[in-house]
Amino acid sequence: MRILAALLMTAILYMIFKILKQITKETNISIIIAILIGLLFREIFCIDYNYMCLFLSLIILYLELAVKKKNKSLLIGILAGLAICTKQSIGAIIVIAVLLKPLLEINKKENIKVVMKKIGKRILGITIPCVILLSYLIITKSFNDFIDYAIKGIATFDNKIEYETLLKSNTLEIAILSRIIPITIIATILTSIITKIINIKKPEIQEETREKFTNIQILTLYSLSMLVVIYPIADKIHFSIGITSALVCASYCLFLLGKIGYDKIKYPKKKFYYKTITLIIWLGLLSIISLHGVINIREYINNYRAGKINKEIEHFENIEVPEYLQDRITGIDKYIEEKEKQGITVYILDAESAVYTIPLDKYTKNYDMFLKGNIGKDGEQGQIEKIEKEKNENIIYLVKKDSETLNWQSPTKVITYIKENLRHIGEIEIYDAYMQ
Repeated sequence: MRILAALLMTAILYMIFKILKQITKETNISIIIAILIGLLFREIFCIDYNYMCLFLSLIILYLELAVKKKNKSLLIGILAGLAICTKQSIGAIIVIAVLLKPLLEINKKENIKVVMKKIGKRILGITIPCVILLSYLIITKSFNDFIDYAIKGIATFDNKIEYETLLKSNTLEIAILSRIIPITIIATILTSIITKIINIKKPEIQEETREKFTNIQILTLYSLSMLVVIYPIADKIHFSIGITSALVCASYCLFLLGKIGYDKIKYPKKKFYYKTITLIIWLGLLSIISLHGVINIREYINNYRAGKINKEIEHFENIEVPEYLQDRITGIDKYIEEKEKQGITVYILDAESAVYTIPLDKYTKNYDMFLKGNIGKDGEQGQIEKIEKEKNENIIYLVKKDSETLNWQSPTKVITYIKENLRHIGEIEIYDAYMQ
């Protein structure tokens, strides 16, 4: 998982570099911006469907910006279809952007047919991965569960983090960016509308200028499609992912403004100094990142030699698991195994349940990631009804003690029901045990 996460993050940063290199024609500047965006992600790298959608969106964005003569509409459509298969809500917005993009090319009646042909190819491309996924769901008899959890289940997820929390963030860069990005997007939307009107009324406008404004239009369109990631959970992770394309757009706008000033400087060696300074900056950033990498590797080796790296808990081998957590996992798993020998099933109603069930090679539907968004269309009431139906079965429910903090998305109504209606029969580690 960690290797895949590293590969995905590397691919995302590479695509950011490729997009910027394509539109700015400046290698050093493109590397610096890609590294700075990577530093924004430094604490939240993981393998995640939001990141995957971002990666697919960046590939599409690159193809839209880079491909001028060759028609890549079918490929773009397939990538948009994969985004839908990855996460339906974000994917649907990306699809809208993909279908709207050709409409930006309409400037006279003669090219309407060409545009409609492009849209048709994109729709065909979108359909291909969606049909393959639906076929897979039907063959594996998981189509009903897909509808239950991924479509209808959205209505039961009612938790929110308001955008206002970003404005009050203790992380300085998040507090600043949460103010800058909305202003940037509004400015680029207005610029896109104005330039579109100008392009129609003044077709004689210079090709270079036209291309710059077209780039802004495309960047704005795909920036908007990824901003949906921020809703309804406007926390640091979702915000950072959602604004990535907008950061690329803002960087390009700043580059264009900087170039205007740069072009006015009358100094023969300005190009040499510009390239030297930018090269030094990105070499410095890479040196800092490499130094931190060496420090982390050395720390891991020292912990490994000191016996602080887990070697006992299955599937967590060679991972730095704190000693207290190792003891907790061992204790809870032993408890589960002992109860199973007595013919009793143990369910852990907690967002961290999988931490304890993975070493046992177990999977408990609805409970291994006990969050509001993971319990299907019937929501909390559905889980309560399920527990009521299990009255005659030997089941123990583990819920966190009152002194422990719950995940903010935890289905608290279910936990309250268990505490008020079931027998408290003991405790294990951080959990209270309840039985019918």
